[in-house]
Amino acid sequence: AAANLRLPPRDAQGEYATPNRERTGHDAFWNLRIALNVAAIGCRHPGSLQLVADYNNIIGRHGNLIRSAETAVIARLGRETGSNGIAARDRTSTKLFNYFAQPPAQKEFCRVAGSIAQQMSGMDSAAAMAMAPSMLAQVDQPFVDFYDAYARYQVELAAYRAQSGFQSRTGPTIQMAAAK
Repeated sequence: AAANLRLPPRDAQGEYATPNRERTGHDAFWNLRIALNVAAIGCRHPGSLQLVADYNNIIGRHGNLIRSAETAVIARLGRETGSNGIAARDRTSTKLFNYFAQPPAQKEFCRVAGSIAQQMSGMDSAAAMAMAPSMLAQVDQPFVDFYDAYARYQVELAAYRAQSGFQSRTGPTIQMAAAK
């Protein structure tokens, strides 16, 4: 993990407020499609060729559902931002791509995404739409698990530092010369 990693805030139930939490309908399907896209591009492990084949099958099999989900997401974001929604969709999609590409959770994310892609590639679109929220929760879980582990690490590190008398040191600073 990055040394300056900031965990997402927790919601009223104490759960991490990830971009996938409590998504339903077209929003859940859209986020899941992005997760599977990230997996197809970035996961390189035994079985990743099958993941790519399954993802390509999903694109072909559920093309109409993908287009209707995108249209619904653009419309919702347009209402929320008072715009046509396209730039907001692009920003949201970029954030999702970056979220699903977080290195510390990749090993488990890739395993789960491969399983989800295999399941979804054999479903009809109605079943894929109905299952999208639960499948999205499954691909989100590796990130939540990582956040939990990192939060425990932060607590343990603070306790260790307190016990050992660790004092934070500030390293030397470097003053850059300015050109006129």
